[in-house]
Amino acid sequence: MNIEEIFKISAAIIASLGGGALLLGAFSHWLGGLWAKRMLQNERAKHEESLQRIKAKNEEALEDLKAQIDTLKQKELTRHFDKLAIYKDVIHIVSEILRELEAVAATKQSSISSEIEHSFALNRIKAYGYISLVSCQEVLDKYNDMIDFFIPLVYEGKQATWIEMREKADAMLNSMRVDLGINEGEVVYRGAR
Repeated sequence: MNIEEIFKISAAIIASLGGGALLLGAFSHWLGGLWAKRMLQNERAKHEESLQRIKAKNEEALEDLKAQIDTLKQKELTRHFDKLAIYKDVIHIVSEILRELEAVAATKQSSISSEIEHSFALNRIKAYGYISLVSCQEVLDKYNDMIDFFIPLVYEGKQATWIEMREKADAMLNSMRVDLGINEGEVVYRGAR
């Protein structure tokens, strides 16, 4: 065996081992890539599943929140309309006694009719209860201030001007407006009478 043959045999062994190593390396690279893709797909699937669960929980929480807001909104609207109805009733009661007090103050009649006096006695207590149920202390205070001003006029024959009576009623109306959320300023009588 000469040196040339040794080189040929060595080259053949190296070539056969190198080719296998190359094939083994290529196969390992391909198999590693395939595993990496599968692992990435599994991770993506897990991530997507987690996102879907989170999204479903968020949607459920959002629906619950919307339902709570709708319930609160409905309660607030009902309360507002109840308050408005009660305030209308109170204004009706007050306007009835104001009409009589104006007639007496303007000397159109000598005294308040017994029918109106009886109605005032009965309805002012009802109005107090109604206002207490739905309103704030400010409205109740203005109502009481007005009624305390009217009682001596109705029962004791005391005198007051129409302007004084109207100012008491306007103060109550303005507190009702604020309580109802009508905040465009106070209403004031600007007429000549």
